[in-house]
Amino acid sequence: MSRNQLSFDVLSDKVIGEFSWRRKELTLLKNKIPSVKNPLQSAMIRATLPLLYAHWEGFVKVSLSYYLEFVSYKALKHNELKTQFIALSLQKKIGALKENSIQSKTQIIDFIFSSSEKQSNIPTKNIINTKSNLGYDVLDEILFIMDLKDVHFESQETLINDLVNERNYIAHGEHKLIDYDTFTEFFNDTISLMEYLKTKIENSALLETYKKPAPNTGNRCTSP
Repeated sequence: MSRNQLSFDVLSDKVIGEFSWRRKELTLLKNKIPSVKNPLQSAMIRATLPLLYAHWEGFVKVSLSYYLEFVSYKALKHNELKTQFIALSLQKKIGALKENSIQSKTQIIDFIFSSSEKQSNIPTKNIINTKSNLGYDVLDEILFIMDLKDVHFESQETLINDLVNERNYIAHGEHKLIDYDTFTEFFNDTISLMEYLKTKIENSALLETYKKPAPNTGNRCTSP
């Protein structure tokens, strides 16, 4: 894909499509779960909850990979980008430099400063790593890399950790059951969080929050 092909509209379509098919599949399954407690209800909750987690993890990984590609294809200069994206662009070259002496550390600093006017080359493969266990700490690290952290994600820490824990209980064969109301709350909150992330990506792309803020060039008042 050429750089000018990954426009905001293309990114938005990709992220919306990714969210929509996942929500549709999960809703179809949820609607099959009996609202009255019985063995079928318990079995379907145990079957659907790991899939709910899988769609959450998958959406995080795929949608943020699209966003990273969107930023990468802009090919901005390093001095136009937020620090996280500069670090991604330069990490391979910096990692090749030894850091065990003041001389080598000085070389790293010189390299960073000398690269400020150069075009970025942000890698996109294997950057969004959910570690197949997307607890809050892992998500927080990913959001930091993408400069997408905010208080709403922080407020959902318990939900995110509970969701991965419930998935693990089932995956490890433990006979731990949650009731229908608790599952419904998990379901609704997870779908809402996926939608929030979708909107966050779209807004960040549209507002170009990946760029370093322009310096304040307003005139300063001076005393006569």
